[in-house]
Amino acid sequence: MSSIERMDMDTARSQQKQVATAIHLLAMLLLCAAMVLAMNVASTRARVQDENLAVMALASRYLEATEVNDTEQAGRIAMGALQLVADRDNGVRIDSRSLAALRTFDFAHFDDARLQANELNCLSEAIYYEARSEPRDGQVAVAQVVMNRQASRYYPGSICGVVYQGSERRTGCQFSFTCDGSMDRAPRGRAWTRSQEVALHVYMGFRPDNTRRATHYHTVAVDPIWNDTLIRTRTIGTHIFYRNPTTRERLAGAVQDRDA
Repeated sequence: MSSIERMDMDTARSQQKQVATAIHLLAMLLLCAAMVLAMNVASTRARVQDENLAVMALASRYLEATEVNDTEQAGRIAMGALQLVADRDNGVRIDSRSLAALRTFDFAHFDDARLQANELNCLSEAIYYEARSEPRDGQVAVAQVVMNRQASRYYPGSICGVVYQGSERRTGCQFSFTCDGSMDRAPRGRAWTRSQEVALHVYMGFRPDNTRRATHYHTVAVDPIWNDTLIRTRTIGTHIFYRNPTTRERLAGAVQDRDA
């Protein structure tokens, strides 16, 4: 074998070793990265579990510290924490929540809070884009239509679902602002702040239904054909409100020009 052939073989072996070393190094780096990722995931899960346990332990200690023998004091403690509860008949009422419920706290409850915030934002948008120039009663009425639909089995079960129903289509959106370009201009100013306040009041039940269970409305400037099959309930501001007829009304041939 010539010296040139031996040099070529040595060069080839050297290159093979370098490639093998590089592959080995890359595999080690990938393995390390996978281990770090797994440790981060495990660490996050452990931190959440520790936080949950800490809160539950705190609640348990609080409950143990409030256990007394005095009848009157025990009666006050048994009332637990007070909370506001939406009541469609009375607007809003104060209810008691047992302190023992603190034991069930979980950080997943923050997801519920984010969901409620999103629902409130959708309701605020409906008020802002549909009725920001209306007096407060008119804004409450528009919000109440959204809530009445959300409570009906004929519409989506969430506020955002009701507000944006049909918005993915060019026609057929239930609230015109969701598909006519109105949302190109973001809500702002005092009108947006007031819309948010009205949305919160209606969502919490502070305002009774001033539409008489209406699920539809339109401005006084138009007379759409769909109102022929509905019962007119009220006129508030620049909007006329309607509800679906009952079975008896439908059989009797009630029409929209007869107020409920």
